[in-house]
Amino acid sequence: SFLDYIAGGHQIELAVAVDFTASNGNPALKTSLHHVSDGRKNDYERAIIAVGQLLANYDSDNQIPTYGFGAKLPASPESSSACFNLNGLTDPNCLGADGVLQAYYSALNRSKLSGPTVFSEVIRTVAASARENERTEALSYTILLIITDGAISSSDLQATIHEIVEASALPMSVVIVGVGNADFSTMDRLDADKVPLISNENGKKMEADIVQFVPFRKYEKSPGLLASEVLEEIPDQFMQYMKRKRIKPRPPPVGADTVSIVSEFSGRGSTASSKDVLSQKASSDNQPMYYGVPT
Repeated sequence: SFLDYIAGGHQIELAVAVDFTASNGNPALKTSLHHVSDGRKNDYERAIIAVGQLLANYDSDNQIPTYGFGAKLPASPESSSACFNLNGLTDPNCLGADGVLQAYYSALNRSKLSGPTVFSEVIRTVAASARENERTEALSYTILLIITDGAISSSDLQATIHEIVEASALPMSVVIVGVGNADFSTMDRLDADKVPLISNENGKKMEADIVQFVPFRKYEKSPGLLASEVLEEIPDQFMQYMKRKRIKPRPPPVGADTVSIVSEFSGRGSTASSKDVLSQKASSDNQPMYYGVPT
């Protein structure tokens, strides 16, 4: 089961990408999705806190590579960057969700919102790390969290589909959180729950559905439901990869505590006891489950 792999030492590595395109609005204005004030956190801050902290719980070293896209930077003010280190350093790693927030504030202060909305470079960058983990047989599975305010640029759609198809062969999932009230219909296509993606570049069909889209506004007042929605497909995507690669779980280290991991992925938090989590099972399509989460 998914639990067996986590208990046996498989790690979850989180990466974050934040949308800095002009469609978010001028950060100086209260109507902007990037407006920062002492009174109320904006959607990006809340998404980083709610989703970032949730996923960061499974990142063993708490080092989170964090990127931005769609901004003009001081080093090249005439052109926008489709993938830049959010903290402005050569190393994109940030320490936990709080570090991601600080990098976000830093990027807002030194960059100018531009465009277009391009996902392909961020996905390619993070996939390269997942590919290296696979090559070295590291016990690691990468989750890329993309926080965006709108639909992907039409000029980047096919490139993004290609990168998702390539990444579908890797130990990697992509969670796209949509903030604001834009039209996110394109995201349903990338989610590929009904129609598998095919790369126009090489004709490859995706090996697995690795993308999950979550509209933040739908769940912003229900953190528990948001957590459940974000984590809904990850255990199954993880297991699909392990089965394709015929990777078996390792025995857990002596004294390992697996309860907190199971309870978090099930949305039960600390309310589930060790006995509850490990003994209560339900079946769906003959698949073992822990509190509704496929394992």
